[in-house]
Amino acid sequence: MLILNFEGYFQMRMATDPDPTDDKRGVSGYTFALAGEPDLDAKIHLQPNEEGVWERKFGPGGGPKVGVKVTHATRNGKPAPDLVGTRVAFVDAQILEHNGLLVRNDYFIIHPFRVRLLKAGDETILLERVDWLNPDDPDMPENDATGTMLSRRQATKFTSNSQAVADATGLESPANVALIANRLERRRSLQALLKKTKDPIEIAALESRIEQLAIVERWWELSANVGQNRVINRRAKQLALQLDGWNVDMNGAVGANELRAATNYPWNISFWMGGWDGDALTGYVKGTWTIPLAENVEERR
Repeated sequence: MLILNFEGYFQMRMATDPDPTDDKRGVSGYTFALAGEPDLDAKIHLQPNEEGVWERKFGPGGGPKVGVKVTHATRNGKPAPDLVGTRVAFVDAQILEHNGLLVRNDYFIIHPFRVRLLKAGDETILLERVDWLNPDDPDMPENDATGTMLSRRQATKFTSNSQAVADATGLESPANVALIANRLERRRSLQALLKKTKDPIEIAALESRIEQLAIVERWWELSANVGQNRVINRRAKQLALQLDGWNVDMNGAVGANELRAATNYPWNISFWMGGWDGDALTGYVKGTWTIPLAENVEERR
């Protein structure tokens, strides 16, 4: 077996409810394509050089940087240091949701689902495989899939105030009061950056971000905003939300196989996503890709 543990920040520039997910700029939700920025593409970008990635400026203290890498690897139970630092990509993937106009209510799937492993230093593709919702009909539109087919691509557990997310993203604590403090600190950082900015387009974008970062509590429930679990706005709450349970036995065509994986067996990938930062339009992903090797299959035969 080849076991690859990976993690890092991804970017997904997507409109949020009540906007439909295919809105190109963002109007009524809390995520926007701001002045000087390209349209939202709603794709999951795990690597900073992918077309569509747009990393914003953060000022003092910095912010999350896109990039998902293999942090630990084993080959047949032995360390595989040559694979540490290789990069994972979800090619053209989107999270299909149901906050649209005419969309199924059992969505929230990652689709398409094509996973790629790239060398650390260049664009050489070491492994690539696609998962099909219906192996008997690979070209079947997702709208025709059964609920069982869709469930293979869905998270199974949603956890608020997740300690695992806090540990991965460096939050002081997953408690609401800490999440509020994080957003207000980012706001102060952007205010400092604004004072040094001369470009009128950048100024307009920064002012919009600063305004959004000030919204940290549900104003209509202020009487409950006390202690460690203050009633916070989703802009802050999402920072410690964890979507766990993605566990996919990848079943489709193999596009690259430089590591001699067994192609007639599923390649299992399990992961969680969370820590959504509505200012940076990033989140965190952490998981394991388990891939049978051809040499081991041949030995068993």
